[in-house]
Amino acid sequence: MFMKNVFRMVLVVAATGIVFASCRKRDAVLPDNYVVFETSSQGITATESSVTVKLKLTGGVSADIPVVLNLTEQGVVYGTDYTTTPAAVAGKVTLTVPSGNNEASFTINKVAGVLYDGDEKIIADIFSSGNPVLIGTIKQFTLSFGELVASAASMTVNGGGATYPNKVFIDLSANRQTGVQRTTWDLGFYTGSEYRVTLNSSLNMMAKQMNKNDLNTVSAADTVGFAADVTFSQTAPTTASLAYIDYPNGDLTRTAVAEVSATATDNKVYIVNRGNGIGTGAANRGWKKIRIIRNAGGGYTLQHADIAATSFTSVDIAKEDATYFKYVSFETGSASVEPQKKKWDLAWTYFANATNFGGGEVPYMFQDIILMNRNVQVAKVLVATKPFDDFAEADIAAQTFLTTQNAIASDWRSGGGPSSAPAVRTDRYYIIKDGDNNYYKVRFTALTQNGERGYPAFESVLVKKG
Repeated sequence: MFMKNVFRMVLVVAATGIVFASCRKRDAVLPDNYVVFETSSQGITATESSVTVKLKLTGGVSADIPVVLNLTEQGVVYGTDYTTTPAAVAGKVTLTVPSGNNEASFTINKVAGVLYDGDEKIIADIFSSGNPVLIGTIKQFTLSFGELVASAASMTVNGGGATYPNKVFIDLSANRQTGVQRTTWDLGFYTGSEYRVTLNSSLNMMAKQMNKNDLNTVSAADTVGFAADVTFSQTAPTTASLAYIDYPNGDLTRTAVAEVSATATDNKVYIVNRGNGIGTGAANRGWKKIRIIRNAGGGYTLQHADIAATSFTSVDIAKEDATYFKYVSFETGSASVEPQKKKWDLAWTYFANATNFGGGEVPYMFQDIILMNRNVQVAKVLVATKPFDDFAEADIAAQTFLTTQNAIASDWRSGGGPSSAPAVRTDRYYIIKDGDNNYYKVRFTALTQNGERGYPAFESVLVKKG
């Protein structure tokens, strides 16, 4: 009997212990553990070369926890503009929160020598985390790059070589160049208050207005008698041809295509000579007929077709404020050409300039032309007046600044014609005021690279920061 009672007591205690243990386990359940960024945003200043980004767990862990981040780039490219430690693979950074710890970090590093405009960003998102850790509410981090203004820089322009295939846009403050193949576009549509259209001035393009406003009624027969004037000639250019190009100073009231009227019936058909492709002896790109009207959205509608076609293609072009022009190719439609307004100052290109051989101005294609953006001003300084190294902020007020796009043009070089070899003019340099009111002194240092044209070089020095 005694042994039976003892056995019953053991069972009761054991059962009670189980109940107690079960209660303790329920009481010991921990709250969810989350991984979050320490902060949602951060900046990296001009003087910093790297920044460390931290992630934290809301609780400790007793095992290693992997965390994977997705990187999204805005205006920067991995390996070219920045790197990370640890390295990213296919746009992902993998971190480990060590056992017994509650944080991890990674570093974003600027690539040495790269200059930034100030609007670049890297966005990191927490993509996944190892069990039992969940992703918390602060799951995205944005790193903003502070603006850098180059104090001194040099650049060799990548025009592509002796056939000058590229138009190259240059941003002095960022020490950056953007090259675009010249055959990428045909027409530029002004985004300002006026309705103006430009030709691709780097491709011998010309346009002549017809006395018709129905595209389908225009044919190759309408080109009879004017092809000689609506074609570039480097051997016998005529003054009559000047009316069929955009006047090279950038004045939008002197374009080959008249301002697009709000009255649709006033907008005439133009026959366009698309000029030549890239390289000596390149084939003519053919003829097109176009008509441009304003559309209900406040932008443009381009109608275009081959010269003999009996139907046409329509392309709508909306206005926007980021760039001065939006571009269209007859083959591909919308084309990406020039950078945003404050992302370039000068452009190097092959160009439809005007010159006077004694009988009046004629259109004439020039290589190695320097053009200015519409928000840029330039003044020329002769070395005899003030040496390059001596020019300082106090000298700016005495300068006369020009705003025409071809104020520099070929002035920076000499020769290049049949009787003289081209060379950089070393007796002059230029003061450039950019769209952010930074003043630079710029002098050209080379016309060729290893004897080949298409790779000019210059140096720039910041005189006054805007």
